[in-house]
Amino acid sequence: MKLELKNLSCGYGRQNVVDGISLEINEGEVIGLLGANGCGKTTLIKTILGLLPPHGGEVLLDGKNIKHWTSAQIARVIGYIPQMHTPPFPFQVLDVVLMGRTAHIKPFASPSSRDVKIAEQALEMLNISYLRNRIYTEISGGERQLVLIARALTQQPKILIMDEPTSSLDFGNQIKVLSHVKQLAGLDLAVLMSCHFPEHAFLYSTRVVLLNEGRILHSGPPAEAITAERLKILYGVEVEIISVRNRLNKELKVCIPSGYQIAEGDLTPAPKSDQIYALA
Repeated sequence: MKLELKNLSCGYGRQNVVDGISLEINEGEVIGLLGANGCGKTTLIKTILGLLPPHGGEVLLDGKNIKHWTSAQIARVIGYIPQMHTPPFPFQVLDVVLMGRTAHIKPFASPSSRDVKIAEQALEMLNISYLRNRIYTEISGGERQLVLIARALTQQPKILIMDEPTSSLDFGNQIKVLSHVKQLAGLDLAVLMSCHFPEHAFLYSTRVVLLNEGRILHSGPPAEAITAERLKILYGVEVEIISVRNRLNKELKVCIPSGYQIAEGDLTPAPKSDQIYALA
């Protein structure tokens, strides 16, 4: 399934926050949405989800305008993972994941054995079946984000939208969550993920969209789209993008502030002047 934004403008009241965006997202892609706070990332996501009416333009799913779709119709196609989520009651993890079946269950009906099986399969896919009977409010932040991904997968969507899913996580949990995100593209899902860290886009995105003051500054493969010049426009800071290699000899991109001095001995000399090799 293809998600298409055609000359989309959106915002609050009469004020546009996002203006004239056109973008296509296809199955099997992980699109990294990069931009500073206030540039319109969350506003754009809310409009795609039908939570805000567009001021202009269209949101299309396989060529069909979703302007008049119900929330249930949208939820059968688009799964959403927020930055964080704390339910008002101490639900068990399986119950939280089962909430993803809401769009498929008739009003006042209870989840069927098939719904439970789908939820359990989502937990198994993310290797968190051990959390099945745990209390959601008592597990770690990283585990919660994986549970929210499982809940979204239980919707059986064609598109996943994530609004800074690692913003409140420590380094280790960021890597765990993002590793699963990259695997989701292999399920023929289209993934749109907003984030703040260019390194995340380098590692896990197939394409990057740079959003600046409500407009697309550039869109393309991470290595081509993310440049020091464009990051300065987005974030207002001077950076350098350098290449490092891990123990598997895979090249990775790292952003550092310009003028930052790397302590002697932290990195080994590189055979090329524009590359350094990480000891890790």
